[in-house]
Amino acid sequence: MADKKIVLFDLDGTLIDTAPDMYLALSILLDEENEKMVSYDLVRTQVSNGVLGIFSVAFSDNPEIEGDRYERYLDIYESILGQKSKLFDNVSQLLDSLDSRGIDFGVVTNKSSRFTIPLLSQFDLLGRIKTLVCGDEVKNRKPDPEPLFKALDKSENSYNSSNVYYVGDAKKDISSARAADIRSIACTYGYRDANDDPKSWESEFIINNIMKVNEIV
Repeated sequence: MADKKIVLFDLDGTLIDTAPDMYLALSILLDEENEKMVSYDLVRTQVSNGVLGIFSVAFSDNPEIEGDRYERYLDIYESILGQKSKLFDNVSQLLDSLDSRGIDFGVVTNKSSRFTIPLLSQFDLLGRIKTLVCGDEVKNRKPDPEPLFKALDKSENSYNSSNVYYVGDAKKDISSARAADIRSIACTYGYRDANDDPKSWESEFIINNIMKVNEIV
């Protein structure tokens, strides 16, 4: 159907507030290594940048070469996955509304499927989404458009690009959407540094509440 619409969502910082789990995993790791604890607020600003972003505010050495530490962090995170995570405000209401309007939705994330699938299952989202692409499924992660193209290819429906929306809380999400020539929605409630202004991302829309998606789509 030419007029069929789909809303694709980033995961961390957009649909699910995973920062508390990621901070807990870091705290356990820091304790194991007898390192000084860092503040939750500081770590939260780095969650969209993945583990290496989190490490950048926690350790003074080069995180790129800390393979053992990186893998240990992932193991810890997996062991506590979902303990403190929660859906952002109004996510359930928005998805129910999209369902009632016959609008498809899916998830495109740089997070590996090892963590994404259990999280989506925990919040009863896995069976509801039309498409899912995780970071380990693609050669090039966001800000490359490849994950978005793959998500559309995996969906059973076809959409005109003007009816495809991507919602994210980071510049790389908006860059990916723009490169894929689909419509971009930046949300301001996610994980970013105070100096990172969403207005500079050049998204088509900016929202401070996910329910605002209903007014756009």
